[in-house]
Amino acid sequence: MEQLELVYMLIALVLGTQLCRFIPLILPKSLLAHPVLQKLNKMLPLVIMILLVVTSIQLPDFGLNSGYSRFFAQLLALVAVIISYRWKKNILLSVGLGIILLNILLELFA
Repeated sequence: MEQLELVYMLIALVLGTQLCRFIPLILPKSLLAHPVLQKLNKMLPLVIMILLVVTSIQLPDFGLNSGYSRFFAQLLALVAVIISYRWKKNILLSVGLGIILLNILLELFA
């Protein structure tokens, strides 16, 4: 990727992030109080976290015992993240727990 393309990508990311932050200030309050948006606001953190964690899992190669220990460590860390998020409703705690547990399990399984 060329340096100019990276600059364009960075500008697009910044504008997209800022647009998402400023839209609630511009939209009327009656639209923001709509039940569909309220439900989306309630469910979105869990959905985003599940998507991030699930896409980070690497499926093992189906060869001779290759990658299964890493796969099971990631799967156990994923279950711990989901349980801790459902229990405490704290994304930072859940992500931190998942990272720490994954590293511990990788050391144990390796």
